[in-house]
Amino acid sequence: MRTLHFAGGPRIGVSGANASTFYAQYWLDKIGLATKNVNELDNLSVEIVAGGGLGGEKENVTRIHLWDFQMGRDGNGLHAAAAAGVSWVIGHADAPPLALPVDVPEKWCGLIGANLALSALLEANLKGHVRARRVDVSAADTLRSFADQNSGNHAEIDSGWRRNGSTAVEHGGIFPQGYYACRDGHVGLVGRSRGDWAAIRDVIGRPAWSNEERFDDPLVLARDSAEADELLSKALAEFDRDDLLQRAIKHGAPLAPVYATEELVDRDVVRHGFLGDDGSTNLPFDIVQRAGQGATGHKEETGEIAS
Repeated sequence: MRTLHFAGGPRIGVSGANASTFYAQYWLDKIGLATKNVNELDNLSVEIVAGGGLGGEKENVTRIHLWDFQMGRDGNGLHAAAAAGVSWVIGHADAPPLALPVDVPEKWCGLIGANLALSALLEANLKGHVRARRVDVSAADTLRSFADQNSGNHAEIDSGWRRNGSTAVEHGGIFPQGYYACRDGHVGLVGRSRGDWAAIRDVIGRPAWSNEERFDDPLVLARDSAEADELLSKALAEFDRDDLLQRAIKHGAPLAPVYATEELVDRDVVRHGFLGDDGSTNLPFDIVQRAGQGATGHKEETGEIAS
């Protein structure tokens, strides 16, 4: 059990509105650190500002500016993904690039903003004062950091960062890696070693082709996996997801089914309470709100986070 104490209650104000600030508020409210319009707070600790807004006029406040696109420019997550190069590598090689779904750029920007707000509150609590500063977070810069990681070192990696379908870019010679269709849905596979590939072949019952010498080394197959991918796909299509999962557990293979939300509940895959009544996901830990007396005698909000 981890307990966070914020004397007098956390004071997080929000100025303006964009997608990133919405998600920052969502996560902060989710963990019990309620946010309010900046004009409703007298004693402000942290302010989350949409884009280049001026924010409030109060002094000694940490202001976190969240940009849906990039600093100093209006735009949204679609622009951020394009500018960062991320959307350009999503999809098949012979098809147009695709966009990141469901506000992924803005969600990351908002999540980082929420973490920074929490860090500022902890600093104020530990040091007894708030340091005035400005922090800018942009969705485009966040995605650029992902792109830099994926682009890697081309002196050592043959497979460049490009559109190549279901196989992850810059996967470093891993085979198999991707989502494969089976009889009633899809499964994900990530083979990182010869041992993984051996276990995957055990899962599919060691068909004759899988024992041929030319299919024995996954590091060699990763250079040109077209034939092996086709044969593996045909083999997996003979099994159901649940059957493949049990076989994977038995043989220690890196394979997992793709389940819909209701299937996760039916199979007890997630903990009780992880999904709300409306099907939305909750935090991966429980939060218990309690009111106690702080050292000053004033009421102190305490958030207890149980992982």
